[in-house]
Amino acid sequence: MKMSAKFLLAVIIPLLSACSGRHLINDSEYRNLVDSSFNKRKELAANRSGELFDVLNRPLKTSQKEALKFLYAFMPLNDLADYSGDFFLANVNVALRAREESPWGKDIPEEIFLHYVLPYRINNENPDSFRIVCYDEIVGRIRNMSILDAALEINHWCHEKVAYQPADIRTSAPLSTILSARGRCGEESTFTVSALRTAGIPARQVYTPRWAHTDDNHAWVEVWSAGKWYYMGACEPEPVIDRGWFTEPARRAMLIHTKSFGASLKDENSVNRYKNYSEVNTLSKYAVTKRIFVKVIDADGLPVKDARVEYQLFNYAEFYPLAVVPADAGGISQFETGLGDLLVWAYGKNGFNYTKISVAETDTLTMVLNKKAGGSDNIELDLDVPLALSPLPGPSQAMIENNTKRFNAENEIRQKYIDTWMTPVDAKSLAVSLNADTSGVMSIIARSMGNYKEISSFLSVTPDSLVSMALSLLEILPDKDLRDTKAVILSDHLLNIVCNAGIAENDNKLFLENVLNPRVANELLTPWRSYFRNELPSELINGAPSNPLLISQYLEKNISIADGENYYNTPITPKGVNELKVSDSFSRDICFVAICRSLGIPSRLEPGSNVPQYFLNSVWNDLFFSDQPKPSGIKGYIRLISAESKTVPEYYSHFTLARFENGRYTTLEYDYNKKVTDFKEELSLSPGSYMLVTGNRLSGGRILSALSFFDLKAGEHKTVEVKIRKELTEAKILGKIDLRSIFKLLDRDVQNPDSLSEKGAAIIWIDPEKEPTKHIFNDLPHLKKELDEWGGCFIFLTDASLKWKGFSDELLNLLPSNLLFGNDNAALNSALLPLDPTGIRLPFVVMTDKSGNILYCSSGYRIGLGEQILKYAR
Repeated sequence: MKMSAKFLLAVIIPLLSACSGRHLINDSEYRNLVDSSFNKRKELAANRSGELFDVLNRPLKTSQKEALKFLYAFMPLNDLADYSGDFFLANVNVALRAREESPWGKDIPEEIFLHYVLPYRINNENPDSFRIVCYDEIVGRIRNMSILDAALEINHWCHEKVAYQPADIRTSAPLSTILSARGRCGEESTFTVSALRTAGIPARQVYTPRWAHTDDNHAWVEVWSAGKWYYMGACEPEPVIDRGWFTEPARRAMLIHTKSFGASLKDENSVNRYKNYSEVNTLSKYAVTKRIFVKVIDADGLPVKDARVEYQLFNYAEFYPLAVVPADAGGISQFETGLGDLLVWAYGKNGFNYTKISVAETDTLTMVLNKKAGGSDNIELDLDVPLALSPLPGPSQAMIENNTKRFNAENEIRQKYIDTWMTPVDAKSLAVSLNADTSGVMSIIARSMGNYKEISSFLSVTPDSLVSMALSLLEILPDKDLRDTKAVILSDHLLNIVCNAGIAENDNKLFLENVLNPRVANELLTPWRSYFRNELPSELINGAPSNPLLISQYLEKNISIADGENYYNTPITPKGVNELKVSDSFSRDICFVAICRSLGIPSRLEPGSNVPQYFLNSVWNDLFFSDQPKPSGIKGYIRLISAESKTVPEYYSHFTLARFENGRYTTLEYDYNKKVTDFKEELSLSPGSYMLVTGNRLSGGRILSALSFFDLKAGEHKTVEVKIRKELTEAKILGKIDLRSIFKLLDRDVQNPDSLSEKGAAIIWIDPEKEPTKHIFNDLPHLKKELDEWGGCFIFLTDASLKWKGFSDELLNLLPSNLLFGNDNAALNSALLPLDPTGIRLPFVVMTDKSGNILYCSSGYRIGLGEQILKYAR
């Protein structure tokens, strides 16, 4: 009721104003461009014209109308498909109110307001009513502050609400992030930018799509003041602006960028400009950069206009395209990047080529598109990353201490909210009332976090006969779905299930995963079962179970494809696809699966290729729409093997597999960290050319990579061995540490220290509230078995002033068994400082043998610590 009242007030109150008023967009040329784009958008979204555009027929101010038109003119397809004009108007009104009421509103240039305050969408989240709900609370927090002080204070407010925790790729909306009190960096930054824009502060999410020195990425926040952009870590408040734990890693980045909503701002440093948005390169704010040029020619030496040039960085065991910059009429593509190594891949209609470059040594590169896919080849690549630099000076110790006190207080505020969630005792009582499995219900409630009311409500209203199926539905959902899905959505999927008796009885796993499961990919969960049962033609409903191709025919007849228009790559909901009748290809695939499941047909996106499939006549059948290339119907088969034993190769850590499509190799999407030994069965794949990528990231960040090209024929059974290149030089002793002095720092007496460190020790100085340390807590459980077999001890040391409460029992059970804890108030033993001449950064890790000889050290943010320790285990 509270949210509804605020929403209605935000829509209705401004309607009392007269229609006349000042322009929001005073540049008449740009206003005409917006009008032209808006009219095209209206045509594109004609099938939802009433829901979207009737709001413009109300007595609105000129500023309201122009703001709405600006948003409509450039918004992605999923917003046109899944939201209403009332929603957009409510957000417009809050943005205009903030501009009017904030002390800095009058000083914000028109173009900055349009691109970095007005847009309700930050990146690829499914937007919600956050601005409307939280405006008063946020504005009340920052009265009488300057714009930068207000930005810092809002970040403290955000930290009271949310802390870092890794999660899947679907980006939760700000209110959902608050509900669960946690989010990954992309969600924290989406939330924080939303909070800043709510207060009328220009803000944007900036993002390094992949780091060079470690296998990960990161997102944070930039805020605008007086013509300059400043940065801060989202939900990670520092005492000053332009400071974050990622300051030093960002100095080693190869790209940091942001999306600028709307037709381009001509003075921004854009990687690419498109009609609806720009990709803005902000790397030069953080790192030393260089602009490189690539000239693309054909076999006759002529420039290839519009050739695609990908600037690829090794990360997650694949060559990831940081940017794709088409060649101009002269065949020239250019890219500003950092001083590391890249693989440049260029392709056009008549061929492709690739080469490794060291950016510092490259100015202009000429590439001839004379390669064709096919055949076997093996190539080794040694790749260097930008060097670590001496750290920049930070805030004073007094400022850090005061900020730490606030940080701890904010943690307590957030914890008080978390303590209001359903307790295990109450969850057990709920299970008893349902006559359901106690442990199952308790686990589901714990995973639902702040959304426990919706989950318990769903279970409570479920008929007794369906409670078991309801629990199966909840158990199969990802954690994030349990944290933000409403009871009404879950009930729709349960109560409208179509059970194919033969499948449900004979293959329960097939039924649960591919019929009952409402999750298809990374789309927002919505109640589409009842919708399709009511909206689809009866002949389709009756005929599709025996002939699922009727569904694809229905979609091809009724849905037009406009891939470039859904540029944030947030999937349209299945209902939205059917209502808008315009879609990107991926959302159409999701819609196909959803319709199949609505009619009781097992369906999925094939693991690896994401090709939609339906299960009929006891086999999985691929579905290719007529506008897609259709490979041979006979598959080939690959069996992955490896002789590696010390560290078993894992997907997206040590290797990936890619298929040649449209001039480049596209990585197959199997599960992260899936061991090669867990690929139990042969991979069923379409015939074609494939590339195996392997990589070994060494302690300094350098990578030993290899590319293996091969063909797969129809009906062929091929064995592919995953071999990881090894460092050939002997490991050096880096120094020595007195282990007995370390044991004196522990929180308990150690009776026999020699026995504890008989196999060696990993000593880790941590700042447990910062994201780099939390990555260690996520890395080590993954290799718990191997680390326990090694038998060395793990010693975690913190500064006592941080008031760390230690690991939760749940995390303790996941970490290596031989754990010790202590405090080192000096932050680091001074004897270790020579190990990193550029300056010690937390987390700081040293690994020793039983005598205290240091075999490995790592300073600062790094992924894959467990693997590095195993490399040096003796």
